Amino acid sequence: MAAGDVAMPVGMIGLGSMGMCLARRLIAAGREVIGYDPVPATMAAFGEAGGHAAQDVADVAARADLLILALPTVEIFRDVVGQIAACPRTGIILDIDTLLPPEKIAARDRLAPAGWTMLDCTISGTPEMVATDSHSFYVSGDGRDAPQVRALVEQIALKRFDMGDFGNAATIKLIINHMVIAHNVVAAEAMSLAVHAGLDPARAYETIAASAGSSRIFELRGRMMVSEAYPDAAMYALIVDKDAELIADMARSLRHPVPMLATAVQQHVLAMAQGWGGKDPASLGSMMERLAGVTRSKA
Repeated sequence: MAAGDVAMPVGMIGLGSMGMCLARRLIAAGREVIGYDPVPATMAAFGEAGGHAAQDVADVAARADLLILALPTVEIFRDVVGQIAACPRTGIILDIDTLLPPEKIAARDRLAPAGWTMLDCTISGTPEMVATDSHSFYVSGDGRDAPQVRALVEQIALKRFDMGDFGNAATIKLIINHMVIAHNVVAAEAMSLAVHAGLDPARAYETIAASAGSSRIFELRGRMMVSEAYPDAAMYALIVDKDAELIADMARSLRHPVPMLATAVQQHVLAMAQGWGGKDPASLGSMMERLAGVTRSKA
C-alpha cells in the first residue's frame, strides 16, 4: 500500500447511519473525508467528527477522486448518479447501496462516459457492527484491484470479499438479507418459546448461543430479547418496504421460490402493526410473547 493511496481524500455522499459510521472510521484512520448530506444537523455532526463539508454532490465530485455512495432510496440514488455524471473527471465510485444488480449496472453505464468507474460494493452488518469490526465488505466490478481501491477497502473492513463480476456484491447482499430476515423470526420464536416453557431468558440465551442452533443474528438480537431493551431503529421499515421487495423481485426474475421470505416478512409486518416499528427487530421476541399471553416473572 503506497502512502499516497492512504492520503487520497474520500468523498462521502450520504451521511445517514451507515455513511456517518464509515466516515468516522475513515477519519480515525487518517483519511480526509469530504462529505455531503442534505440534512443540516447531519452535516453539523459530520463537521464535529472531523469531516470536511461540501456544498452539494457536485462539490464532492469535484474535490475527490474516490467517492462512496451511501444513499437511502433508489430515487435518491438515481438523482445522485445523474449529478455525478454531469461532473466529468477520472474517478472511482464505491456504491454500497442495497439495490438490484440491473439498477447498479444502469448507473455504472451512465457514469462511464463521464470518466467515472463505478464498483458494486455492499456491507453486511449494522453500523454498530461496523464500529466493532464485525461486519463484512463485498466488492465487485472492473477496477476493484486498483491500488487506491484496495487501500480504501482495507480501511473500511477487516473481512473483505472479492465477488468478481459487477453485480455480484449486490446479489450476495440480497441473499444475506434474505437469511437475516428469516433468522430474526427464528430467533424470536426460539426465545419466546423458551420463556413460555418456563426457562430463564438469560440461561436460554446462553445455552442456545453455544449450540449448533445459534446464528450471528441470534447472538446479536437474542441478547436484546433477554433484557427486552430494544434500541430505536428504522429497520422494520427498511426490511418490509425495501429489502424484502428487492429480494422478492430478484427471486421472481429467476423463477426461484422463497417461501421462508414471505412468512418471515409477514411477521415483521405484524410487529409493525403491533407498534414495534420504531424498535430493533429483536422486539419480535416480545411481540410473540405478548401474543402468546406470556408474562415474565419479575423474580
